[in-house]
Amino acid sequence: MVQLNEYHQPIGPALPHWQTRPQPTRCVLHGKYCRLEAVNPEQHGDSLYQAYSSASDGRDWTYLSVGPFSNRSQFDQHLQNISQASNAVHYAVVEQATGRALGTLSLMRIDPQNGSVEVGFVAWSPALKQTRMATEAHYLLMAYAIDGLGYRRYEWKCDTHNAPSQAAARRLGFRYEGIFRQALVYKGRSRDTAWFSITDREWPALKASFQAWLAPENFDAQGGQKQRLGQQAPPATIGPGLHRLEQMLALQTELNHLIDPNWRHAKQDYYRAIWVECAELAGHLDWKWWQYRERNLPQLQLELIDILHFGLCDLLRSMDTLRHQEAATVLEQIQHVSAVASDSAAIMKALESFTLRVLETRQFDFNGFTQLAHLCGLTLDTLYHSYAGKNALNRLRQLRGYQHGHYQKQWNGQPDNEHLAKLQASIPVEQDNYPELILHALQDSYDAFFSGGTQAQAGLPHEQTNGSSLAPPLSLR
Repeated sequence: MVQLNEYHQPIGPALPHWQTRPQPTRCVLHGKYCRLEAVNPEQHGDSLYQAYSSASDGRDWTYLSVGPFSNRSQFDQHLQNISQASNAVHYAVVEQATGRALGTLSLMRIDPQNGSVEVGFVAWSPALKQTRMATEAHYLLMAYAIDGLGYRRYEWKCDTHNAPSQAAARRLGFRYEGIFRQALVYKGRSRDTAWFSITDREWPALKASFQAWLAPENFDAQGGQKQRLGQQAPPATIGPGLHRLEQMLALQTELNHLIDPNWRHAKQDYYRAIWVECAELAGHLDWKWWQYRERNLPQLQLELIDILHFGLCDLLRSMDTLRHQEAATVLEQIQHVSAVASDSAAIMKALESFTLRVLETRQFDFNGFTQLAHLCGLTLDTLYHSYAGKNALNRLRQLRGYQHGHYQKQWNGQPDNEHLAKLQASIPVEQDNYPELILHALQDSYDAFFSGGTQAQAGLPHEQTNGSSLAPPLSLR
């Protein structure tokens, strides 16, 4: 969450108790299926060389700075080098049942002062790929770095051409952060580097997900997984953020079904709709030097609600439990913030960062959105009530023929947004069925003006023009 200093400038959160973290050590990390041991050429050399030699070719070494090795002598020299590295700790992945070492990975780019460390130099043999041991090895190293040593940032980096590595990072719960262009030169070629990370704030939910996936009951008699990693995470603790998120997701689902009953299977590019709405939001900020225009804060907040509409769609379609928990957590951070907007420069900077992240990942960024909401003076409750009202208006539009051009956005001399604003000012927000009260009030106002059979409803089936025949609202289902 963005904090503001005495000059109303956004700054990062304070860390009053932060201390430099310990260096990783050459310890043994035990799991159910494997253990991690610091690489020892005498202890692990034979089994590692045999495991790597079972590969049909050298493609597994393409994106590493070393290998493939043409003989045992070269491989032994490689093991000597990594076992004696002063700037990294390399671990062998040892199968618990047999004691064979089947691959290696390391903690590198170790920054104790800032609490950042990278997992790298991942070299899996064919016997280790796509096994429980491979996933558990990553889990053990994450838990050691974050829980054991207290690091706050855990990184993954790879060549942008290394699609399997990027897919593995996403599966393991890393968040994509962007590309560092021409970051490295290795094996005589240039490398653009894709960056991913996990933070200590995200770790508890990921940890629960790993533990559930690694549990023996998640695998059938043939060793096949019953559920994918990330599908087993328990629901987040019920708090204001989760409560409001669940309410908004239910309302969004209702609206999506009105628009398209098969919306879950439609290939909608929600990220494109999000950045279009971001451009509209920017238009209400006072940044244009060629045209004087005051900032329109109410319109900024309304545009944020439109952006949230598509963000909720993206979250619903992803069916990603970890993203769901993260969204609830970051929303809760604006529960008690001051409902005072920041300056336009801070809002524009946050908007540009949010838009860039959406375009890079093609996913909604709840953390960035929550920062925007804070800067625009929206608390958790005001965000929810604004969303509930706009959702009710969008449902009215669909129920009254918006898709077919029959809906009238103005009635009784006022645009529908103004009708909504008046109704929201008159209906108590504390009531549990607040969204349905808004919807029914809008329906009554709209239908009373158009008297049941006018241009607004022409061409609609009879059951859609009869208010008593509408699908029952959420509060009655």
